[in-house]
Amino acid sequence: MDHFVPAYCAPCEHYWQAVLSEGPVAKGESLEFWEWIETPVTLSEIWEEAKALQRHGTVLELQITGYNRGGLIASWQGIECFIPASHLIDYPFPADPEAREERFTAYLGRTLRLCLIEVEPARNRLLLSERKVAECELSEPEWPEWLCMGTVCTGVVTSVRPFGAFVDIGPLEGMIHISEISWGRVRHPEDFIVPGQEVRVKIISVDRDHHRVGLSLKRLQPNPWDTVDSCLSPGDVVTGTIAGVERFGIFVELLEGIEGLIHVSALHDIESPWELNTYYTVGEPITVRVLDIAPEEHRIALALVD
Repeated sequence: MDHFVPAYCAPCEHYWQAVLSEGPVAKGESLEFWEWIETPVTLSEIWEEAKALQRHGTVLELQITGYNRGGLIASWQGIECFIPASHLIDYPFPADPEAREERFTAYLGRTLRLCLIEVEPARNRLLLSERKVAECELSEPEWPEWLCMGTVCTGVVTSVRPFGAFVDIGPLEGMIHISEISWGRVRHPEDFIVPGQEVRVKIISVDRDHHRVGLSLKRLQPNPWDTVDSCLSPGDVVTGTIAGVERFGIFVELLEGIEGLIHVSALHDIESPWELNTYYTVGEPITVRVLDIAPEEHRIALALVD
């Protein structure tokens, strides 16, 4: 089963100290809250990457870690892979069991150049071949000079997943992670893009060794945090929309792409953090006061207006 990847990730150490502390926060005391970190890769993303590597005939270099009577075993991205003996260059192997095992043992620790021939997530199955590497290399497209960080290009969405979308940009497929779709909160990528849609994207990362390209939709639009100081100031009272309810507080969308946090310690009518969902609902309007703004860190501290 895939692990849920939240849009907002692990709060910093000081923040948890505030969450776990009891009692109200003194007037004028500053709060440390959520910290933005790179979102972990899910199992679904790994399988989608494997499918893309198979489609494009990408050659992998993997170390042999084991064997059974049918072939060799390796590992890729934490998934066990199998290389049938018939797909090794040295095939056929001796029929004698001892001689066959001796041949397999000689592979242990060696690094082989392999390509994917079967990808079956439902069966947790990855099959690779050494014999087909030459064929894969002949069909493998060259990386054009324009394929580099910062380039803006046009592609076609090939699939949309809970964690983002894959886009065919010509020589290969890149991925738009859910966090790169919009400056605002994205719960369902399919609300923004659909398979077959033509999109303009910006290349934000390139890994030639693993044939990975990271793409972004949102970076073609102005970052709303760059101008937040001209729209909001500490002390302002504004009406926003509840964007998320977490155990540590309430996220409020103040402007398009701009969210702030009401820390749970500032909600004096709540006896337990677990009660937040009882009192507050995503989508409801809420009036708040701006306490502090940190544009560089994409943080706004809020308080309820009594």
